Amino acid sequence: MRDRVAALCGLLWLLFVPVAVAAGGDIGIVLMHGKGGTPDGHVAELASALRAKGYQVSTPAMPWSKDRIYDASFEGSMREIDREVEALRAKGAKLVVVAGQSIGANAALGYGAARDHVDAIIAMSPGHNPDGAAFVRRLGTDLARAKELIAAGKGKDKQSFGDLNQGQMMRVSATPEVYVSWLDPDGRAIMAKSAAAFRAPTPLLVIVGKGDRTAPSPDDFFTKAPPHPRSKFVTVSAGHFDLPGVAADVVSAWLATLEAPH
Repeated sequence: MRDRVAALCGLLWLLFVPVAVAAGGDIGIVLMHGKGGTPDGHVAELASALRAKGYQVSTPAMPWSKDRIYDASFEGSMREIDREVEALRAKGAKLVVVAGQSIGANAALGYGAARDHVDAIIAMSPGHNPDGAAFVRRLGTDLARAKELIAAGKGKDKQSFGDLNQGQMMRVSATPEVYVSWLDPDGRAIMAKSAAAFRAPTPLLVIVGKGDRTAPSPDDFFTKAPPHPRSKFVTVSAGHFDLPGVAADVVSAWLATLEAPH
C-alpha cells in the first residue's frame, strides 16, 4: 500500500512540474531576410533584439539577397541553411530555430519539409507565391521560356527573367534551372506544400501584419502543418517589410516557451 501511495505521489508531482524551457544561450536562430534584401536590412532590428536577450543569431546573405538573386536553387538554399544550422550547433546551440521574413519565411517552411532536424520554425510576413494567380499570370511566359531552355540543354546558361516582389515587377539574372526551382507553381517553393510535408510536428510561429496586403490567412498554409501545441498564428500592427522589428517582443516571448532539449 505504501508503495502505491508513493507511486501516486510521484505521478502527481510530475503533473505539476513546469515544463523546462530552453535558456537563451541554448537556442540558435537562423534568421533570413526577404527578397532583394540584406542581413542588415529589415531583419537587423530583430536580430539585435534577440542577441541582446542572449540568443545565438545567424543572419546569412541568402541566394535571394540583393547581390545574389538568384545564384542558387531552392535545394541549394536548403544546403546553405544546413551549414548555418551546423555552425550554430557547433557553437553550443542545443535547439535551432529556422526563421525568415517574406521569401525567407518560404525557405524556412521548405526547410521544415526537407529536413528532420529543425527544432522550430518562424515565418514572418510569409511571401513569394509561385502558385498564386498574379505569379502565374505575370510570369507564365518567362517560366515557359525557362523550361524550353532546359529542354534544349541550356538550363545552366544565365538569362534575364521576370520576378515579383510585393506585386512589383523586377528583373533577375539566373540560370533557367535555378529560376524554375523558385518560380514553378508545381515546384518546391510552395508554402502550403511545404507546411503539409513537415517531417514531424514542429513548433511553428507565423506572424503577419495587418497592413500587409499579401498576408496569408491561417488556412493558406498554417493549418496544413502537423499540429503542435506550441504552434501559433499571430497578427500584429505592421506592414510587410517592417514586421520583423515590430514583432520582436512576440518572437522573444514565443522562443521562451520552447522546451529545453532532453
